[in-house]
Amino acid sequence: MRRNRKRKLYARVLPRWAAGIIVLLVTLVLGYWFMDSKSAMLGQEIRKHEQKYAALEDERVREEARWNEKKTPEKLEQAMLQHGIAMSYPTPEQVVRMDSAGVPASGQLSVVRFQRNRSAGERVAVKASQK
Repeated sequence: MRRNRKRKLYARVLPRWAAGIIVLLVTLVLGYWFMDSKSAMLGQEIRKHEQKYAALEDERVREEARWNEKKTPEKLEQAMLQHGIAMSYPTPEQVVRMDSAGVPASGQLSVVRFQRNRSAGERVAVKASQK
């Protein structure tokens, strides 16, 4: 009886080391291509964010200019009058400066005037109660 045997052919077109080098080169090229495309995408995203940042910075500068325009004394007074508020800047007699302990600093015109008014009021009150 005859057996069906397949003949094994060993035909080498390319040596293994050459195939390894080709595979390595293809892998390196694909890796480089992937990194290049990724960096191009990141570059586009950075440019997009830079444009957005520039637009927001321009908007901030405009809003700051509008706010500074509204902070002028004339505009503040006009806005307060529109809301029915009649205010003026305090006089030196109305300003009290405090130290770190929460006590009025001595030698201030407002503190001296307050103490003078308080002592004058006490004298009047004492005289009225004695009668």
